Amino acid sequence: MATILLAVVVTACDSSKKQDDSAEIAKEQNDAVLEDRDDEKDADFIVNTIASNYAEIKLAQLAGTRSSDTGIKDMATLLEKDHSALIRQFQGYAAQKGISVPLEETADDKKEITNLSEEKEAKDFDKKWCSALEDRHQKSINNFEKRLDKTEDVELKNLISNTLPALRAHLAMLKENENKHN
Repeated sequence: MATILLAVVVTACDSSKKQDDSAEIAKEQNDAVLEDRDDEKDADFIVNTIASNYAEIKLAQLAGTRSSDTGIKDMATLLEKDHSALIRQFQGYAAQKGISVPLEETADDKKEITNLSEEKEAKDFDKKWCSALEDRHQKSINNFEKRLDKTEDVELKNLISNTLPALRAHLAMLKENENKHN
């Protein structure tokens, strides 16, 4: 595992790689060592999930500092805690399977975080933050359900099945908060 993570770190520093996007680097490394297409798809799911969770944590931290709403701040604290735990779980799975993982969010996620952080009005920030997180959670749920149906890996199926209820609960809370700000 340490070798794989070291390879990701070293490769992530190589500026010739796709915009220094550690998710893309991890996918390339996985494609190079995995021979089975289904294993590659599972690995891509893991990479995308971990990168997305890094973004969710940064978005939660942003809400903790920028939001004017105590409900959103409380939700952001919960999201940061839950998504940090998810990263650890998926990293553990990846380590067992020899899957390279990203060390941060994707370049696109960085842009989304930057754009949201530049929102001037607290009320507008709260509304846009809820909407962005709601969209992200809905997309995650859809991706988890698709992978659950397609993967043959029993451990991954269990990990996905155990994660979906929390994602659905997050989505419900986000919808409730978004409705408050509309």
